[in-house]
Amino acid sequence: MEYPKGKQLVSIFLDAIKPYPEFVAQGISNPLRLHFNGIAYVLFFKCVSYAGHPYPLNTTRAQLPYREEFNHILPNEVFLFLGYDVDNDLYVCWDPNKTRSRLNQKSYVSFFCRKSLQDSVTEGDIQHGRLTNGDLYVLFKRSDVCSFFEMIGLHFPGLTDNSTKQVVTPQVDQSTEQVEGFLDDINSDVSLQLIVDQLLSEGRSKLEIVSTCMNTYGAYYHNMRFIDWANVVDKYLITIG
Repeated sequence: MEYPKGKQLVSIFLDAIKPYPEFVAQGISNPLRLHFNGIAYVLFFKCVSYAGHPYPLNTTRAQLPYREEFNHILPNEVFLFLGYDVDNDLYVCWDPNKTRSRLNQKSYVSFFCRKSLQDSVTEGDIQHGRLTNGDLYVLFKRSDVCSFFEMIGLHFPGLTDNSTKQVVTPQVDQSTEQVEGFLDDINSDVSLQLIVDQLLSEGRSKLEIVSTCMNTYGAYYHNMRFIDWANVVDKYLITIG
């Protein structure tokens, strides 16, 4: 599959904001400078895709490259790294404070997400997730881009524009977040599901299945204890009868 790049990604975004006069974009370059409700933004776009071996099939990422332009972002400009999911027509936005601090640290910096969470997002439903290091990211349909910018202070508490205003920062509803490093459904990780199905076809015991899952993916789902693996395997066995 050929993914859109550079100005193509910017054009896809600009098409989404056309109905909203609140957005004032400068040019069609990537990075894109933009004003919305008195706040200056610098947006950079990359596609989100499967992270590749050795990551589970459920792991996706976008890579933030070294760019000379990033050295000229002004203190009063908010930097947003937006990963575009072509299949689901949605954006993943990682914590602006964290992405800005990692600009030009090396040739590429990877930012991760979960395909199952991307697939679950519906129009009008902005989702939150967390990386294994605790960093927050937000997912929203392209059609909800205006809603995202209007409520950016809700999604990223503490985000400020130093020269103009402080964004309102109410508490994020924790019930909408999915925490990385923990799996609550084997069906959401295709690669793990394949392993479990293979073990079942070989007649392996539940203990063997749980142990194999934990040994194979324990480093990735690092917040799970043995009892958590046992529970998630039990849940999967019930669903398949």
